[in-house]
This record gives sequence, structure tokens and C-alpha cells, in this order.
Amino acid sequence: MPAASAGNVLFSKLVAFKEATPGTIPTLTSGGRKLLVSPTGVLSDGVTIELGTDRSVALRNPLISTTGTIVSVEPTLSATVPAVSVGELPLWLSMLGTATPAGTAAPYIWDYDWSMTASNNPKSYTLIATDGVQAYAANYCLAESITIAADRSGLTNLSASLFAQNIAKNSATLAETTPTSSFMAGRLWTAYQSGTVFPGTAAGSAYSFLLDFSLEFNAGLMRQAYLAGTTVFSTHAESAPFTGTLTMTVSSTASAVSAWYDAYRAATPIGVRLAWTDGTNTANIMTMIVPTDVQQMAGAEDGLTTMAVTGTVVYDPTSTKSLRIIVGSDLAVLP
Repeated sequence: MPAASAGNVLFSKLVAFKEATPGTIPTLTSGGRKLLVSPTGVLSDGVTIELGTDRSVALRNPLISTTGTIVSVEPTLSATVPAVSVGELPLWLSMLGTATPAGTAAPYIWDYDWSMTASNNPKSYTLIATDGVQAYAANYCLAESITIAADRSGLTNLSASLFAQNIAKNSATLAETTPTSSFMAGRLWTAYQSGTVFPGTAAGSAYSFLLDFSLEFNAGLMRQAYLAGTTVFSTHAESAPFTGTLTMTVSSTASAVSAWYDAYRAATPIGVRLAWTDGTNTANIMTMIVPTDVQQMAGAEDGLTTMAVTGTVVYDPTSTKSLRIIVGSDLAVLP
């Protein structure tokens, strides 16, 4: 096969286009943003085909070639962003809830303050995946869960599990910008505790014993399929619980033991703020957790004992919040 006719991983990309109406593919020849994801393994069509395994047709092989029937199409996407930027982060978060950017110049402030009682109005996207030869359009994409993680040795990364309404071949000539936003060095994060109070953007006492963290959360988005004359889902609903887990590796100092182990043994809620800045752009992850597992001497790094802390994201009755993420970004509008 001539090389020119085969897809090339060097030209693979995932491009996001905001949908004005959920499920309706927008114009792909303008706008759009290239997402800096790992290039392969993103798409799964999720087609369920019934071949008639349980039928008796008086043959040794009961699977008749002409009677295969598609009963449902439920695509999923699994995206890994090895290095998420301050310009790309709001786009992913918008798939779990809507924020209106504030400000007339960069950094624009994107405030994702998830309600625990009202709709969070997530924004759906059409995502175009291509290897440089064949393109596939996944419409009505929303996030089931997002994970944000960072450590001392690299850049902040993100992974997302999404569902889509359908995936189909597409031949549009894409128009997208090549991102130039700043990446988020892991060592520029600072951790704060605010006691039993849900933190604000300037709240909490800083602690310097955090080595890495990973926050996974799910806003409860579910696809809704009906007997509606189609094999794909019809709409979505925020019908599942809002859940989240914060895992951290910390140096086993006296302060860390007091903060995490003691809270774990008393089932005490703790307000946590993870703050990042490069001097211009910012990010604040604010949540309330209850430590649900603490391994006192889980390992060692650089000769020092480490603790493994797992906290479950919980609802704070005073602030009526569970999770809030505010990003100061060069992104002015969603693509």
C-alpha cells in the first residue's frame, strides 16, 4: 500500500467544535480548536448487533448472514491529554457544566461552580477525529468523567471519558487553530487546607508536603434513549449522582499526619484548594472531601516516607458546594 494512501499518526488530531443545538453538527470549515490529545485509541462506535444467537433455525450455525440487526449505537470516546493547557482546560470542563467568561482581556475568568440542585447546562461538542486521511465526526459529545492530575516530574495532564450520539465518516475540510496557550507545570501547584470550611480562591493554609494529586469527578451526565424511531440516544440528563475522588501522595511529616491521618480516623471533612499560577494565568480547584483511606507509610520518595491519601468529594451544607474550579485563561470564548 502506498504510504500516501494510509493514515499517519503524525497527522492525527482531534478537533472540537461547539454545538449550538445538541446533536447538530456545526459548520466545520470555520472555528474549532485542536485538542492536544494522544492521537490514537480515542473512538469506539459502540454498535450492538443482534445476530440471533438464541434462535433455532434447524442448522448447526443458527447465525443467518442476512438477519444481523443493529439494536443500539452508543459511542464512547476516551481522550488522554498528556499536557493540558490553560486555554484547553475550560473547553473540557464545559462538557460537564457551563461557565461564562468574565473580563475584557486575558486572563479571562472561567468559573465552574457546579450546582447540587439545579441544572449545570453542560455544553455539547462535535469532535472530529482524523489520521490525515479519513475523518470521523462524533456529535453530541459530553463528558462522563474528567481526571486532572499533576506531579513533580512533568506537566499537568487530563483524561476524559465521553459519550457521543453517533460517529460517522466525514469529509469536511477542517478549520482549526493551532493552540499556543501556556502549559501547566506540575511544580507550580500549591495545596491549601481551609479546615472544615469550603475554600475560596484565597482561602486556606498552604502546606508544602504534597508530591502529586489526581482529581477524578463525574457531574452525573447520562444519555437518555427511548423508543423514538432511532438506534441512538435522544437527549441527556443530569440524572446520576455527582461524585469525585481526590488522591494525593504526601510526605509523611508531622503536619501531614495531623492534617490527613487524624481527619481520616475522625471522619472529619476538610476543605482543599489546589492553586496553580505561572504569574499570569491561574487555576483554582476547590473542594470539600472526607479522607476515606490513608496509608500512613505507603512508600518512599527521595529517602522520605510518603502517605497515600484518598478523599471522597462530599457536599458542604454551609456553602452548598461540592466542587468549584476557576480558571484564568487566554481563552476568550469557547470554540
